[in-house]
Amino acid sequence: MDTYNTQFYDLLYRAFEGDATSRRLQGYLDEVMAAKYNGLQLDGFTFSPDMQIDFTYEQVQKELGLTAMAQYYDLDSPAIPRGTEGVTLATGKIPRMKDVEYFNEDKVRKQLLIDKLQTPDRALASAKDKLFVTISDLIGGHTNSLTYQRHQMVSAGKLTINDKNNPKGIQGVTFSANIPATNKTTLATTKRWWTAADYSTEGSNADPIQDMIDMVQKASDKGVTSGHFEIQKAYLGRILRHSKVLAAIGADLNPAADAAGQLRSANYAKRSKKIEILQDIIGAPIKEIDSLVAVEKWNKTAKKLEKTNINAFEADVVVFVPDGQLGEVLTVMPIAFQNPAAQYATFYDGRLQLIVEADAVKKCQGFYTEMTSLVVPNVPQYMFYLYPNPTA
Repeated sequence: MDTYNTQFYDLLYRAFEGDATSRRLQGYLDEVMAAKYNGLQLDGFTFSPDMQIDFTYEQVQKELGLTAMAQYYDLDSPAIPRGTEGVTLATGKIPRMKDVEYFNEDKVRKQLLIDKLQTPDRALASAKDKLFVTISDLIGGHTNSLTYQRHQMVSAGKLTINDKNNPKGIQGVTFSANIPATNKTTLATTKRWWTAADYSTEGSNADPIQDMIDMVQKASDKGVTSGHFEIQKAYLGRILRHSKVLAAIGADLNPAADAAGQLRSANYAKRSKKIEILQDIIGAPIKEIDSLVAVEKWNKTAKKLEKTNINAFEADVVVFVPDGQLGEVLTVMPIAFQNPAAQYATFYDGRLQLIVEADAVKKCQGFYTEMTSLVVPNVPQYMFYLYPNPTA
């Protein structure tokens, strides 16, 4: 009769052909997993080069990189020192993201069956597949969390942790991007692009083209020389179907035609062509954001775990941001308490920590990840928001 053997429950041992060490695990993340996740998208945000020792973060507002002119003084008067760049907008605690995947007894027994029925090469390949999927899901979860943070900070001007996006963890916490109130414009009455929450009725005095041109001008007046719009993909589709937008696109496509002919030209134009023309008219590029993230939540009524998809980028808002860097991702340095029974490795240049540890009582091997990071904008004074219509 087979008795407990650590090899049976050690997925790393099986996949790494007997070399279940932290060194081997780190090499696996560096070589295999990095090839999959080197496309992390945090447009406008970069990881801060230095990780923090404690959990306190500071949001520092940076100005445009223009060198201030030298000042004029009397011949015998001392010069006043230059001011330091940046002003602190907010401080707080960086939240920790955690996840865990268990290679439990049921999975172990199925793996043992594969080992008995397949050749050694096939059994090894199966163990490697299981290891890849397990670690990939964990790293992917943190990657999606960072993406969600980025898109929320840009589209909502804040990151709010609540039951919708964090049902299994802390809730009721908000991290604000501290966008100035003067940078936000909410349209009212007939100037709304749509006057009903279901987009069924357009405002009689709506002028989406001019409203977007005004945003570009407002940013330019503040010194933003190069910027772009960010709009959720589905919402951009609605904007492209707005009658005033179609009229402008049609006039550009077919200026010699009457209004009906121009409308036909616009309706038959490809989406990419419509976006191209709209960009030319408003004077700035448009970046459409198509980003879904998944959230697991326990349904008490149905007594089952459900996975729902949510848009990372808010709809019903048009955002104009400067090109280049919008901020940084601040990270607290992870700490590992060495345990001979555990294996350790890091990802994202040491910011994400993976710990693999076996539990002989529960007959499972746990894959634990943690990352204490927060996307923090540092140019909120150059980010502009337009809310064109009422929301449901």
